Amino acid sequence: MMPARALFSWFAALLIAFMVLLPAGAGHAQAPPEQSQVQEKLEGQRAIVDGVEAALGRDGLRSVDLDELRNRLDPVRTELGAAITLLEPLLANMTNRVKEIGPKPADDAPPEDASITREREALSARASELDAVLKQAKLLNVRADQLSDRITGRRRAMFTDTLFARSYSALDPTLWLQAAAAVPVEWRGVRYLMNDWNAYAGARMSIWGQLGVAFGALVIIGLVVAAQNMFSRPLRRADLGGDDEPLPRLRACSLSALVAILRMAAAPVATFAVLTLFNAFDLVPERINELAQGVLLAVSIVAIGRGLLAGALAPGEARRRAVPLSENMARLIYGHAATGLWILAAGALLNTLHRVLVAPVPLTVATSAAMSIGLVLVAARAMRALNAEMGDGDGDDGDGAAARDGAPAVSESKPEAKEAGTGAPSTALQWIRFPFWVLNLTIAGALIGGYVSFAAFLSSRSLIAVVMAGTLYLVIALINAFFIDAIASGPRARSVAKTLGVRPASLELLSVLVAGVLKAMAVIVMVVVVVGTFGTSTADLRDLVSRVTFGFTIGNSTIAIGDVLSAVLFLVIGIIIARAVQRWFAVAILPKTAFDQGLQNSIATIIGYIGSIAVIAMAMGQIGLNLENIALVAGALSVGIGFGLQSIVSNFVSGLILLAERPIRVGDTISVKGEEGYVRRISVRATEIETFDRAAVLIPNSDLITGMVKNFTHANTTGRVIVKVNVAYDADADEIRDILIGCACDHPQVLRSPPPRVFLMGFGDSYLQFELRCVVANVDYALTVKSDLHFAVLDRLKAAKIGIPYTPWSIYRGGPIGAADSKDDDAPADS
Repeated sequence: MMPARALFSWFAALLIAFMVLLPAGAGHAQAPPEQSQVQEKLEGQRAIVDGVEAALGRDGLRSVDLDELRNRLDPVRTELGAAITLLEPLLANMTNRVKEIGPKPADDAPPEDASITREREALSARASELDAVLKQAKLLNVRADQLSDRITGRRRAMFTDTLFARSYSALDPTLWLQAAAAVPVEWRGVRYLMNDWNAYAGARMSIWGQLGVAFGALVIIGLVVAAQNMFSRPLRRADLGGDDEPLPRLRACSLSALVAILRMAAAPVATFAVLTLFNAFDLVPERINELAQGVLLAVSIVAIGRGLLAGALAPGEARRRAVPLSENMARLIYGHAATGLWILAAGALLNTLHRVLVAPVPLTVATSAAMSIGLVLVAARAMRALNAEMGDGDGDDGDGAAARDGAPAVSESKPEAKEAGTGAPSTALQWIRFPFWVLNLTIAGALIGGYVSFAAFLSSRSLIAVVMAGTLYLVIALINAFFIDAIASGPRARSVAKTLGVRPASLELLSVLVAGVLKAMAVIVMVVVVVGTFGTSTADLRDLVSRVTFGFTIGNSTIAIGDVLSAVLFLVIGIIIARAVQRWFAVAILPKTAFDQGLQNSIATIIGYIGSIAVIAMAMGQIGLNLENIALVAGALSVGIGFGLQSIVSNFVSGLILLAERPIRVGDTISVKGEEGYVRRISVRATEIETFDRAAVLIPNSDLITGMVKNFTHANTTGRVIVKVNVAYDADADEIRDILIGCACDHPQVLRSPPPRVFLMGFGDSYLQFELRCVVANVDYALTVKSDLHFAVLDRLKAAKIGIPYTPWSIYRGGPIGAADSKDDDAPADS
């Protein structure tokens, strides 16, 4: 066996030889695996982008072709975005490492170590390669984004061309004659289609098997109907049980929402389940399957529309009605809207049949024209009925009918909400009369002018707008009932606030904000559903949301909504933490020091400002704002200070002086510019004073620094009270002194040190002038003490049968008897 020493020497020599033979920089020249993966995928992605660009240049593309191109392009864009996100930090890290090594020494400088030179060259080479790959990925991503925009524009142009394509006029007899001639041809096509379906199903399953599948479809329909009835029965009992009083708003809106969901989901679910069952046994050919999708669309239009209307209008169920309308108006709107939904569903089904059978153009145009005419007639009849129901248009009849036939589903505990919401829909119906007739005339003009597609679009969207208006009202009522009535101000608000660990006022504010955001989102969704996407597909909308969420470029700046939201979240959390630190210092740290209350308040305020400024600066850095640009803005702002912002800056600097020097502190009683009161708050712009009349006065800080301010409690809270008394010459002066001092010593607010004193101030024409001077512990009670002393002196003088001589008013023009000239003249009765 080889000795251990010899084995170790052999291994060391082998390791040294390997290190000597290793090429310089070989350990650093290899690219990271992320860069290699991106380089491998770039060529394939470039080929896909080139193919989509070439295909997009062809004419005659259909909507299906554009969808296919979009599906090929979207994965490439997603991968390129991920690659850019992956490579940018790597390049930044590599660049920072090169900067840390430093530049290459000058020719006349001492030579550096060879290992540092190799490291710099290797890192520079890798950074250059990484930068090249990153630039290629960004360039390819820009091309992909441009192609996506071209696809969206192409689709929108195709939709616009189809919408405003001019065909036959509705008054042209040729249209209806050709459509009537095409009906037998299409009927024959329907028979052929049914025969093909029969042959297709017979080739795959026997007649008994087909009957079994049909029986299973009937079972599915029966189960869905039974489930709907089972869930609807408790809701119906909850609505009809009890008296005729309306239900509380939260319960009424919840019942309406559940009714809407049950009624709008039953029929589409049953239809979809039956189609899935037939497709599972491969009994439906391709053309029948396309027609079945039209059937599903028609069933969904009727079921969803009627379900939403039933939830919002509640015909025959006034106790849970979310929209405050009378029973007659609710039934009228529901009946006419349901008829319009049947017409719209029939039009959608017939158009699908025409597309499957490749029907002649006149038949397709006649179907759309007939659907538009039917919807216009139903809408006109509904508006005439509503006009008759509302009376002369002032809204009184409608509101009276609402009060007679069915009260709105608003809680009795909210009379103000009930009052505000009762006439709103009737008022809206008054306002839509003129736009309604303008819309009907526009549809009629489009039909006469030959723009049948545009007329069909307007008529169908108008019906959808009616359905969505009721749905939006129901959704907003449900949001208000849950977040505002139940959480923010309901009987359980305090318990909810205690559970969440927040104050009731904060819970109310949070509820209002959440309700506002949800209502705004509901309005946006309803508007998109009503107006439509104008030729954009779901992928286009998803792409738009992705761009808005993950960033878009304005000029040379890239704004990312995600970064903005994260910065706002960071700002909110940072401000909360800064305020928590400020409160911790103010409550736990500063009271344990020897600082007085004013200095503690100043330190806590400065800590709060410093923390808030630091959090704001970090939040701006999170967004990507450069502090150098902010410095430029501040420089430009300093120019404006010389023109019109001197007072603002002066107040700001004066506020800092007040917080640092503390000539005035929170709680002091001051007099400035004719205003006297307590200092309640000192900010960097103004100081808030609460006057003795309990009015809040904001004094600019510059007035407190540069003007004359009388501070009653700057050094201490004690104050002097002076009571003047005039007595006749025949009174005993010593007795008067004893009475006045006794009154002062008997009062609990008068200090014994310094003791109260009595002075004989002068000799009048018919009286002696005495003054009682004493010190009270708190100047806030000076006026109360003075009044008590007046009462006590008057009573004791009367008891001692010492009279107060009457003197002309001219003698007392300086003030009435007992007026004080001390700092407590206008002090409040008590604090």
